[in-house]
Amino acid sequence: VPAPLGPVLVIAGPGSGKTRVLAHRIAYVVEIFQVHPRHILAVTFTRRAANELRTRIRKLSSRGQGVTVTTFHSFCAAELRRGGSCIGLSPRFRIIDRSEA
Repeated sequence: VPAPLGPVLVIAGPGSGKTRVLAHRIAYVVEIFQVHPRHILAVTFTRRAANELRTRIRKLSSRGQGVTVTTFHSFCAAELRRGGSCIGLSPRFRIIDRSEA
């Protein structure tokens, strides 16, 4: 997907091709601009969408293996585990749902 380097935000309804656009954009950036896959972060709302995006990227680019594709929740939890100590949060915190509260 030809566009200048930099962050891309895709907002569209269900079935409109968001995953296709993102997968092709990431493959394009990796292959054409030679951006190292470890420097790319793709964030989705669901694990299913993350898995689908990861699969499509790998089909489009042999270098796509190293792209980080995750969900908002997983990404934020990882960041809190990594740097949460600066706000007094143990890296061993646990996320619970309402039934466990």
